[in-house]
Amino acid sequence: MLGTIGSIIIWIAGIVVLVKLFQTEGVMKGILGLICMLYTFIWGWQNIGKEELKLKTWMYVWTGAIVLGVILNVVGSMSGGGE
Repeated sequence: MLGTIGSIIIWIAGIVVLVKLFQTEGVMKGILGLICMLYTFIWGWQNIGKEELKLKTWMYVWTGAIVLGVILNVVGSMSGGGE
C-alpha cells in the first residue's frame, strides 16, 4: 500500500517537473524528458534555483519519494514480504 502511494507521488511530481521542462525548454527537450525521466529529474535539480519555475518543493518531494520507496522496498524484502 505504501509503495503504491509512493509511486503515485513520484509520478505526480515527475509530471509537474516535465510540464515545466516543456514550458521552459521547448518541445524537443520535453519529448526527451518524457522518454527519459532521468533527464527530467536532472534538469529539475539543475534549475532548482530559478524562482520563476518554482521547482524547489516539487524536486524535494520527488527525491524524498524515491528515497522513501527504496527504503520501504529494502525493509519489505528483508522482512520476508517480498516472497
